[in-house]
Order: sequence, then C-alpha cells, then structure tokens
Amino acid sequence: MRLTSTALFRKNALLVFFLLQLTFVANAQPRVLTAEQWQQDLQHLASELPKKHREPFHKITRVAFDSAVAELSQQIPMLEDHKIIVGFARLIAMLGDGHTRLTLPQDLAVAHSRAHTTTPPPSDSALFFHQLPVRFEWFDDGLYIKEAAPKYKDLISAKVIEVGTVPAEDALEKIRPATHYDNEIGFKFQASKYLEVPEILHTFNLAKTRTQVQLKIKDTKGKLRTVELDALPMFKAVQFVGAPAALKIPVALSESRLKDKFWMTYLPNHRALYVQLNEVYDKEDELLVDFTKRIEQAVAENKVERLVLDLRHNPGGNNFLSRPLVLALVRLNELNQFGKLYTLIGRETFSAAQMLANNLEYFTNTLFVGEPSGASPSGYGDSKKFQLPNSKLTVRASSIYWRDWNGNENRPWTTPDIPVAYTASTYFKGQDPVLDAALTFNGNMADIVKAVFDKSGFNSATWTYIRYKNDSRYNAQVLETTEKEFGKHLLEQKKFNEAAGWYSYVSSLHPKEVWPLLGLAKAQLLNNKPIDARNTVEKALALNPDHKEVKELQREINSKQ
Repeated sequence: MRLTSTALFRKNALLVFFLLQLTFVANAQPRVLTAEQWQQDLQHLASELPKKHREPFHKITRVAFDSAVAELSQQIPMLEDHKIIVGFARLIAMLGDGHTRLTLPQDLAVAHSRAHTTTPPPSDSALFFHQLPVRFEWFDDGLYIKEAAPKYKDLISAKVIEVGTVPAEDALEKIRPATHYDNEIGFKFQASKYLEVPEILHTFNLAKTRTQVQLKIKDTKGKLRTVELDALPMFKAVQFVGAPAALKIPVALSESRLKDKFWMTYLPNHRALYVQLNEVYDKEDELLVDFTKRIEQAVAENKVERLVLDLRHNPGGNNFLSRPLVLALVRLNELNQFGKLYTLIGRETFSAAQMLANNLEYFTNTLFVGEPSGASPSGYGDSKKFQLPNSKLTVRASSIYWRDWNGNENRPWTTPDIPVAYTASTYFKGQDPVLDAALTFNGNMADIVKAVFDKSGFNSATWTYIRYKNDSRYNAQVLETTEKEFGKHLLEQKKFNEAAGWYSYVSSLHPKEVWPLLGLAKAQLLNNKPIDARNTVEKALALNPDHKEVKELQREINSKQ
C-alpha cells in the first residue's frame, strides 16, 4: 500500500518518538545492576529496616513508609544507579534519627564520615559516589568553602551564593529528604557534607552531571563569580588545604589536633586546663581512663582555676568509656563549680559525646558554651549494619533507645548556657570565640544566672540556679543573693511574666519572708494585674504589717484602682 505524505510523516514521527523513548530508557537503565536486582535490594531494605530498628515508626507511620517504598519501586526502571541509591537514602532518612542511614558508597580517603566501624565496599566500584574538591561549612552567616583541594585553594573562605542556579539555603533544603539527623543544628552539619557529593546534587537537580557542579560564589575580594568544579578523581588521595595555610592565619588551639582522640594543655595566662576529647574511645597507646588520671594530676600540679572540656568535634564512640571522666570531674571539688568548669558543645557533638554531655549536665556544675549540640539528649543509637544483597550497600539502623535523665524526652539538643555564634567572619581570622568565652567569663553565682538568662533565656537560667541549689556544697547566703539579684534583673529587663513566676517559686522556698512577695507584687502590678498585686501585698503585710516598702506599694496600687 502506498502511503500519503501525511501518513508517512505520522509514521516517521511515531518512529522517532519510540526511538527517543528507547534512548531515554536506555540512558536511565542502571549501568551496574538490573532493575530487577535493584528491586530485590529495595524489597530487602523495606523488609529488614523495620526489623532492625529499635522503633522504626516513632516519627512516621508504616503506611507512609510503605507508600514511599512503592513509589520508589515504580521509579526504579527509569532511574540511574546513583539516583536509586539516593532514593534508598531518602527512604531510610524518613525514620528520623541521626544514626539510622544509608552509608553512601564513598571513597573515605577524601569524603566525610563519622562512622565508628568500617563499611564494606559496594559490589562494583562503579557504584562509588564522587567527591567535590571543596568542603563546605554552613556557618551562622551562610554557606562557605572551608577547605579545598590544592587546585582550588583560592576558593577557601568564599561564600557560596548559589549551588547550580539555586540559592544556597534553598539547595540545603532540597537535599533535606535524603539527610539523616537528630535536630536542626545536626541537619546543618550533615547537609553541608552532602552538598559535597555530586551524585546527590544531580539527583536533586542542583547539578547537570554527576561529575561537575557549578557554584556562584562571592570571593575574598567581594566579587561575584561562577566557578565550575570537577569531581575529584576516584580512589586518589588528596590532601585538602585548610584556611590557616591558604589565608596565612593562625591555627586556633581547638583546631590544632583534631585527629588526636584526646589531649590537653595548660594555659598559664588563664590558669586554665584545656582538655579536648574528639572521640569517646581509647587510643592504641593510652586508655581514656588513664588519660583521666593525667587530667587529675595536671590539676594537682598546676594552678588550675578553671577547666575547659571541648566536645565540639566529637562524633561519639563508646558510651561506657566516658564514666571515669565524669567521676573525675565530680571529684575535682575546687573546679566542679559554676564559673570554673566549662563544656564546649556544637553541631558535631553527637552520639556518645551527647551522652557524656547529658551526664555532665546532671552530675556536675559545668556551664555549656557554644552552639546547641548536634544530637538529641534522648535518642536512638548504636546502629547495627546490614547489607543489601545485590549492590552490597551498607545500611545502619539504630538498635537502642538512650533515654536522657531529664523527664522531657523531646528536648532537641543540649542548650548552651552561654551561646556563641559560629561565624565565618571569626573562623577565617583564626579566632575561636567559643573558647575565648569559656576562658574569660567571670562573675559570682548571681552574675552567672543573669548572664545565662541574657544569653540563653529563662529556662536555662533557672536550671543553672536549681543545679547550684541541689549541690550540698551550696552557700545559703550566695543562694539568697542570687534569688534576689535575678528577680531584680527580670524586673529591670521588663520580663514581668518570668519575674512573677520566679518570685512565686522563691516565695514557696521562703514562706516566712516578705521580700519574695514584694517582688511578686511588683511584677504583677507592672504586668497590669493590680488585683493580683493587691492580694499579694496583703499576704506580705500579714507577715510584717510595718514593712515600709510594702506599704508604699500598697498605696501605689490603691491609687490606681
């Protein structure tokens, strides 16, 4: 049969359409595993993860999880290998804890990892993910390039404005579904590391290929420019350049020995012992318990007036190994006092380091300085590994629920008593304002409670007071002075609700004292509650009818009726 020109056109168009579809499917087919093999891995993951996890559906429903599994199953035939792997990461991240994750198939010679045990390689080296030649940090003032391969060292300290064509903060949000974390500060840390992985960026349409990424940056001269970053060659070690070498700035003390599990140094100008614990593990040549003995010896041999324990770079380890350190700090009677013992925390304070922070909060009089911790005080941990049958990818699932001593199991983090911003502007000058704050903070107990309130709020301040009050070594006069000074401070800061709550609580501790009732009445009057204030004044006059200041306040209240 002879075809007309229109029919011929339609036939050719249809042929082109099918050829394009075949090309699309061919390009989308996994290069290492077949769709059927990936489906087997997915079903194994969907079956085993709920069995391995301590409580898999504490944040999501089983229905939502199964729905996500079904959706990924439908997409697998059209997805490339790396997008399937990221899909697995998304699925696992739904469980919502920082320990439960797909361990990305990365070359750990160049990639970030805080795993405490080795990760077997995938079934084929072609499944390994790439690494960008830069390392990001999400500071309080934005996303910056913190380190770089030698070829790109001129980019160190540059601010990242866009990833691909997406604003940096939006890019961070785009990869949130694949990111495992306990809380928001932990998300900022982990997601900034995932921004270094081209396969993740490509999956979320932040890069055009899986080996090259475009960034818009503001360089050190304030100039906006676009740079193209090629992924690092696979399986070739690269020595990243840090800010001190690139910018000719001093190395901060806290950054000087990050690969050392634990160490200390005496700072004579501050009469302070600085202790950095980067992992809760023993060294090959020294046990953590023996290091703790050396801490006690250093305190005895030097004029130590304050001790600073730095946990900011500690991703965890073995919970049970930190007990000797806690006991030692409790025993150091002259240092286990507010204003003399400081614990530095931040976004990398995680897992066993978080458990250590919990114990320090409960058993010692430490003040926490820095950022909120990167882990929840109550949370899931002790992840156990299992592999997927075909890809041999490694999944880690939390097996234990660690409960905080505090009755509030929903605390997202340990809140610093003295919060200090983590900014690029100080980091790229070689400064460490967190350590500086711990070394220079001074004041009596009342000053400490007021300072904690100013920096971290009412709950943190009252908790600091309660911790002091519940120490049998407390001084009654110091305690009463603190109660009075903090109440006055709340009134001066016009925090009348908080002041009323504070004076009401203190009045219950001193039921025969007039001054707490006087403070309460002042707070009530200033908060436009004259009837409550009048009733409180009457209670105060019942204790002392001739109290001059109370009678003056009564006249003031009556004049406003």
